Amino acid sequence: MSQFIKENKFILALVFLVFLPSLFTFFSGDDWSHLRLSQISSFSEFFNFFSFSNNAQTASFYRPLSTQVFFFIFQTIFGLNSFFYHIFVMAGFFYSLYLLHSLCLILFKNKLVANVSLIIYAVSATNFTRLYFLSAFQEILMVIFILSSLIYFATKKYQRSLIFFILALMSKETAIVLPAILLAYSILFNKKINIKKHLWFWIISAVYLCFRFFIFKLPVGDSYIFSFSPKSILNTLFWYVTWSFGTPELLVDYISSGLKPIPRLFTDYPTWSYIMLTGTVTLVSYTGYIFAKTLRSLNKKHLFSALLFLVSISPLLLLPWHKFTLELGLPLVGFSMFVSLLLVAHKKDLKTFLVLFIIFNLLTNYLTYTRHYSVGRSKISTQISEFLKNNYPTYPEDSYFEFINDTQDYGATWGSSKQISHTISSSDMFKVFYNNHTIQVFFEDDTEAERPTDKKQIKISTKQFFK
Repeated sequence: MSQFIKENKFILALVFLVFLPSLFTFFSGDDWSHLRLSQISSFSEFFNFFSFSNNAQTASFYRPLSTQVFFFIFQTIFGLNSFFYHIFVMAGFFYSLYLLHSLCLILFKNKLVANVSLIIYAVSATNFTRLYFLSAFQEILMVIFILSSLIYFATKKYQRSLIFFILALMSKETAIVLPAILLAYSILFNKKINIKKHLWFWIISAVYLCFRFFIFKLPVGDSYIFSFSPKSILNTLFWYVTWSFGTPELLVDYISSGLKPIPRLFTDYPTWSYIMLTGTVTLVSYTGYIFAKTLRSLNKKHLFSALLFLVSISPLLLLPWHKFTLELGLPLVGFSMFVSLLLVAHKKDLKTFLVLFIIFNLLTNYLTYTRHYSVGRSKISTQISEFLKNNYPTYPEDSYFEFINDTQDYGATWGSSKQISHTISSSDMFKVFYNNHTIQVFFEDDTEAERPTDKKQIKISTKQFFK
């Protein structure tokens, strides 16, 4: 590890500086829900984190290690000081870079390929959400466990590999792809399949899927509607590939059918629109050019890297309404390997491509910082937290809070109080702040919620939080 840091100190220092602002973002959105779930007082509640059956500590997804356990440990030690949570997440991210570099050395036995893969992965703008949004830690932890499992499998430490696979499944459900990745590794690199070494991975996968689908069950909502349409699958794949080059996630909202930008792109982003489109087309075309030159010399290393990307992304291709760059944690491993193999085979293009890639991703990372909800919502959460500390350090009995719309008109479907609701996860922030899970907070935009008639209403202006 120390040797890795010493040899790659410049790129690691650059990455740390680029993502340094993430250390100072506060909780928002799902963070508050996970903080609420992790406020427990007994061992039985702790063990509830790992139960597939529905209980008071059940989250929407089965990710006990990366959500409930993570938030429980840090909330117990550091309370609501988000800085220490982010320090740990950042450390986890850097450890995943070390594992990626180590895996490349094992698979390809080429330090230059490992170094280039590291650079591509480390500076990728897709890391933004995984580092700024604490609830996205599940992707980083899953990547750590999957890469560890792959490394142990490749070095013939199969029991350890199996243990890390189980840990990965308890971090995020997309870890289910690992047995297929290991199968591809055995076929391509070992040229044979030792059924005994693979069997337990498939047995555990089958058991996990039964528990996950029939006991825990799938989440509900418009964003979790499956589509098996080939056109939809290809469109989703297109965006994940495009985002891998550093294209901002927000661009998806401005591209119509036929890959045509809508006019609003150029009015909303007069300068950035040309940077986004030019950078994307340049990097994709350049990669296509290098790929064409390498076509006749493609080998098992290229194939494995491509399969690693495709297999990792495959469960997400059926969810066209739930595609986000944060999901690229594991697929980006395959992408960075594949591109680095192409570049190392054509060293004349290596420096030019890396310079363009780094510049484009640094630019889109900055653009994302100025627009992403994790930044804006964390600022609002900070202000609300300070408001409560200064005005209501203890919960006012026989009263209830209601956020009112006293800002500009954001529209009936997206009023300012509704934005507050999304920011603090409805009543969850207040439940966490006062450590009282019976508290109900109301929002003017939510006209269907029934207010208590026996309690005094305390109106909270939303204007003060949108400065």
